[in-house]
Amino acid sequence: MALVNMDFFSYYLGMDTPLTVLLPERRGRKPEPMPDKKYPVLYLLHGHGDDHTAWIRKSNVELLTRDHDILVVMPMGHRGFYVDGKSTLAYFSYLTKELPVVVENLFPASGRREDTYICGLSMGGYGALELAMNCPQIYGHAASMSGALEPYEALGRVNDVFSAPDFLENLDRIFGSEEAFFGSRWDLRFLAKKLEKRQDVAPPQMYLCCGTEDPLYPIHEKMKSFFQEKTRLSMGFDERPGGHSWEFWNEELALILEFFGLIPSREA
Repeated sequence: MALVNMDFFSYYLGMDTPLTVLLPERRGRKPEPMPDKKYPVLYLLHGHGDDHTAWIRKSNVELLTRDHDILVVMPMGHRGFYVDGKSTLAYFSYLTKELPVVVENLFPASGRREDTYICGLSMGGYGALELAMNCPQIYGHAASMSGALEPYEALGRVNDVFSAPDFLENLDRIFGSEEAFFGSRWDLRFLAKKLEKRQDVAPPQMYLCCGTEDPLYPIHEKMKSFFQEKTRLSMGFDERPGGHSWEFWNEELALILEFFGLIPSREA
């Protein structure tokens, strides 16, 4: 695939921000004009402490998608949990109101919700579900890998993984407090119940996975039970041996791409 590393000025972030994009490329073939060709878009959200380059540096995303017609977009989210924070930057507005417009203006991207996918790991796993449930009119499909689905509880379980001495202070800058988080527009349980009541758009296709040795696994299990027992939302689940690691995420990324039909099943 063709690799694009770019910077542009973000209106909502108020600063230059980087973006990494993988574009479909017919390797070894003579280029042909395809002015009307539009591709599905997969947004990949990085975890806490990583950046937009993590997927290129640490994952198999290019190997998995290089022979398929898909555009992969990897934005920078810093440590902002992909929301409009109380005392942090407006990442939610950037990702939902600005980035899709930029991507469609600059690349041959389909803007249809059924062609728009979002996936993330850890902090990005939370972000993928939060964005998709807040904006199902934009994202038709969402997947969370080892998601920090309850950020404050995640702090107590993986402080050594996140390796950020100001993690609690950062959460309070973003959400205000643990009490303010619950029942807010950023609480996945609140969003799920709100999503069920919407009549204007169907819920996104969703997928949730976590390794059984991951310190976030108890959070995954609680959220899985909530979706299965307290909602009518359809969601795929996967739990199997693995930790909070790229070894697990690389295996799951292939399964997620197969689940969404973006690449053929290896069992077919």
